[in-house]
Amino acid sequence: MLTILHTESAKRWGGQERRTFAEAREFKKRGYRVILAVQPGSALGKHAKEIGIEVREIEMRNREILRAFFRLFSLIRREKVDIVNTHSSKDSWIASFAARLAHRPILLRTRHVTIPISNHPFNIVYKLPHRIITVSNYVRETMIQKNRIKPEKIISIPTAINLKKFDFKMSGRKVREKLRIDPEVPLVGMIGVIRTEKGHPYFIEAAQRILKVHPKVRFLIVGQEPKGKTIVRRVRELKLEKKILVTGFRPDVPQVLAALDIFTMPSLREALGTALLEALAMKKPVIATRVGGIPEVIIHNQTGLLVPPADSKALARAILELLEDREKAKRLGKNGRRLVEEKFSQETMIERIENLYRELLKKRRKEI
Repeated sequence: MLTILHTESAKRWGGQERRTFAEAREFKKRGYRVILAVQPGSALGKHAKEIGIEVREIEMRNREILRAFFRLFSLIRREKVDIVNTHSSKDSWIASFAARLAHRPILLRTRHVTIPISNHPFNIVYKLPHRIITVSNYVRETMIQKNRIKPEKIISIPTAINLKKFDFKMSGRKVREKLRIDPEVPLVGMIGVIRTEKGHPYFIEAAQRILKVHPKVRFLIVGQEPKGKTIVRRVRELKLEKKILVTGFRPDVPQVLAALDIFTMPSLREALGTALLEALAMKKPVIATRVGGIPEVIIHNQTGLLVPPADSKALARAILELLEDREKAKRLGKNGRRLVEEKFSQETMIERIENLYRELLKKRRKEI
């Protein structure tokens, strides 16, 4: 039995952590031994424990780096780990050196974000992995062009969706009932961790513009805000609490999506966007910004609408267009679901990752 170790130093529960969780769960189902090394209090660790995945809690704060290194090194050697896959910056620094010193495992790094990577001579963490996996082709091309990483070292394996979980036939009735939104009231929403780069202020500005001409429309913001409640405060300042609903984190994302008429992703930067794919899987018409890897998924007027980033006017116009042209909205949703079925199914993603594992392990055996 092959043993895979995933490391993740982030404690939040966003698209990156959800993808890592999905990989761990699916490979466990396929008979691999999967271990997750996470920080104490990690959301990823909590979810993994609930389904019986082995979790090792290792403090990875700056003052604990040396101790974390020795714990990971010991874990790799003791459990005879075959593959180490790192995910965030801090755990990649620690686990990459531990894996290389241990000699045994294949080392992979998954790059989930579009944040620029420093070309500083001491930044060698991207030279250590045997392969780098990116969640979109945009991230791969950026690393090749800006960081001079050899193309053959990087493979793009897009984030994918569990189509059984995101079943477009499910109902959003209960969600609307709890939110006290009548079935005939148009509902526009966005889902994701509330961070600066997600563009929530532009969504709120667009909502203000739309409410001036369509006061019956309701808007929904779902997601945890790790740094306070700035979005809640902003909505209260505008006295729009009854029209722009901010729910915080919700575990019933498929049902929330089912309740929406339109899904938006007004991000300022985005590697690909898990929530975007989930909305498409639910046959929802999508409006997103033309940034990062989003245009790899959203083809304007075919699988959704694209608008410029940081442009609430353009976002409002696009929302109004789909509210007023329901046939077009329906067509975009149908095309989006077909795209996800063809290119972004979870089964396809797992197969590609497993093939990469086999390729690298075969190569290692030849070298021994």
